[in-house]
Amino acid sequence: MIVSNLELNMEVLHQRFKHVAQKMLVIESEDITDKHFVQEPWDKDENWLEAVKGSVGDLNIIFVYGFGQGLGIADLLEMYPNRWLFVYEPDEQAFLNTMSNYDFRDLLSHPNLQWVSVGETQLNMLFYLVCSYMNQEMAFVALRHYLDNDMDILREVKEEFKEYNITFNSNKQTQQFFQEDWLRNGLYQMASMFSTPSIEELQEQVKGTTAVIISSGPSLQKDIEWVQRLKPHALIIAAGSSIQALVKNGIRPHLTVVMDGGVINNKVFEDPRTLESPLLHTSSAYYEISARKPNHLIHSIMKNDVASQYFMGLPEEEVIISSTPTVAGTAMQAAIRLGAKRIIMMGQDLSFPGNKYYADGVSHMNNEKIQSDVDTAKTEVLNVNGTYNTTNQSFMFMKDSLEDLVTAFADVEFINSTRNGASIEGTVWMPIEEVYDLIKNEQIDQECIIKMSDKANYVIDKQKVTNVTNKIKATTDDMMMMKNEIKDIQKLLSKVQELSRTKPVKGQRTMESIEIAWGKLVHREWFDPILETVLPTSIKVFDQQLPIIVNEKNLVLKSDLIYKHLGKVLKDIIEKIPSLIELFTESIRRIDEINGQRIGANGKTDVS
Repeated sequence: MIVSNLELNMEVLHQRFKHVAQKMLVIESEDITDKHFVQEPWDKDENWLEAVKGSVGDLNIIFVYGFGQGLGIADLLEMYPNRWLFVYEPDEQAFLNTMSNYDFRDLLSHPNLQWVSVGETQLNMLFYLVCSYMNQEMAFVALRHYLDNDMDILREVKEEFKEYNITFNSNKQTQQFFQEDWLRNGLYQMASMFSTPSIEELQEQVKGTTAVIISSGPSLQKDIEWVQRLKPHALIIAAGSSIQALVKNGIRPHLTVVMDGGVINNKVFEDPRTLESPLLHTSSAYYEISARKPNHLIHSIMKNDVASQYFMGLPEEEVIISSTPTVAGTAMQAAIRLGAKRIIMMGQDLSFPGNKYYADGVSHMNNEKIQSDVDTAKTEVLNVNGTYNTTNQSFMFMKDSLEDLVTAFADVEFINSTRNGASIEGTVWMPIEEVYDLIKNEQIDQECIIKMSDKANYVIDKQKVTNVTNKIKATTDDMMMMKNEIKDIQKLLSKVQELSRTKPVKGQRTMESIEIAWGKLVHREWFDPILETVLPTSIKVFDQQLPIIVNEKNLVLKSDLIYKHLGKVLKDIIEKIPSLIELFTESIRRIDEINGQRIGANGKTDVS
C-alpha cells in the first residue's frame, strides 16, 4: 500500500500542529486543480538570505510570513540552528498543495520550528505564542514572493502584531497586579473545599448530555426565551455575568460558573436570585461569592493555580480544568468533564454587534467604560452571518482560547448558536431554532447538579484538614526564616561590587557565597508555587538575566549584574512577605472556623 505525502505529513501535523491538521481536513475536499501556486526557486536564494541576516541580527525569535514550498523555511533552519521560527502561511490551499506534493516530515518535526499557523483565523494564535516567548523584540521575515508582491499586506500584519503585543503586555500587567488577590481567593476558599465535591470527583456524572453555555453578549437577548425551552433537554450553564440576564428573565440555570477574582463579582451576584442555582467556583474566583452560598457548591482548583495545588497536596496531573481568559472556557470544560457530548454556545459574541457590549440585564460594569470600549474598537472579526463586527484584542484573546479548547476536545461536538456573534473556528453555526429541533428528544434530570453537589454523606477528611493547616503554618514559619536569610544575602551584595574591584579574590569568594545562599532560598519546596505566583514578572526577569550572569567572565561586570538583578528580586520578596503571612494566618483561621474545630498547626490551638 502506497502512502501519500499528504498522509505522511498529516501524521506529524496531528502530533505537533493539530490545529493545522484539522484545517487541512476541512479544505481537502475543495477543488484546487486550477489554482496557480507560487513556486520557490530550488537553488538557495542567497540575496534573500543575506537580507534576512540584516533583519534578524542577534534576535532569537523569527516570525516568518509564508511557508511556500518549505525551501526558504529549510534554509532558515539551517542558517539559524539556535533560533526559533514561528511560521504563518496565509494561503490555506497553497499549504495543502505543498503538503500533498512533498514529504515534509523532517521539516515539520524540526525542534526549532516552534509553531505553524495557516489561514487568517489562525494568525492571532501565532501572535499569542510569539508574545509568550518574546523577551524583547522579534525579527519579521517574509518569503521572497511576499516581499516582491505584497508589501502592503506585510505592513498591515506587522501593525496588527504591534497592537496585539500591546494588549498582551497590558493583560500580563493586569495579571501581575491581581496575582496576590488570586492567591488570597484560593487560600480563603480552602476551608470550604474540604466539605464540597471537586469537579474531578464528578467526572462523567451526566455522560452523553448536551450542555448549553450561556455567555453575556448582546446576541443572547434575541434568543433568551429559548433557554427555558431548552432546559428540559440540556444542561444549562451560566458563565459568569450572564447569570444576571437569566434571572432578569426568570430563568434559573442548572449550574452557574464563577472564575473571575475581582471584587466586581459582588455586583454580578448582588441579586440573591443569582446564587439560587448550584455554583461551581474556581479557586481563583472572588472568595466572598462562594462564602455567601451555603449549599450546592462545587469547587475546582485550576491548572495554573500551583499555590492551591501545593497546599492541598494535589498533583498537577490530577487537575482537569485549564485556565482561559474567559469564564465561558471554564464552563465549557466543566460541562465536558461532567460528560457532555455536545456544547452549544449562546451569547458568545466576542465582539460588539449593533455597538452593544452586553445583553440586557447585565449591569455590573461602568457604563462609561463600556461605551469607551465600544467606541474605541478598531479590529474587525468575521461574524456568523458572513459580515464583520467590530471587536477588540481582549475579545480576540478570548476567541483564540475558545478555538484552542475546540481543538483540544476533538471528540466533542461544538455548535455556535450566537446569532450575530463572531465566527468561532472549529464550531458549526446553527440558529437556536434548529438546535432545539436537534435536542428536543433528549431529557435531563433537572435536579442532577443539585444531587451531585449535595453529597449528603460527604465526610470531611480531618487528617487532610490537619495536613493542609500544618503545611500553611510551616510555610509561614519558614518564610520568616527566609526573611533573615535574605537580609544576610543583601549584606553580601552591598560589598560585592567594591570587593570585585579592590580585592578580586575576596570578591570571587563573596560571589560564590551569594550563589550558594540564593540556591538555598529557591530550592524550598514552596518557593515556586508561592513566590512565582505573586511575583511572576520580577522572578521571570531575573531568570532571563541568570544565563548572562553565569556566563559573564569579567568579575567586575558580573558583580554589577548580580547586584542589580538579584538585589531587585530580593527586595521584592522582602516587601511581599508581610502580606503573604497575613493571608496564610487568615486562611488557617477560616479552615478552623468552617470545620468547627481548632486544629492549628502541630495540635496547637493558638495559630496567631
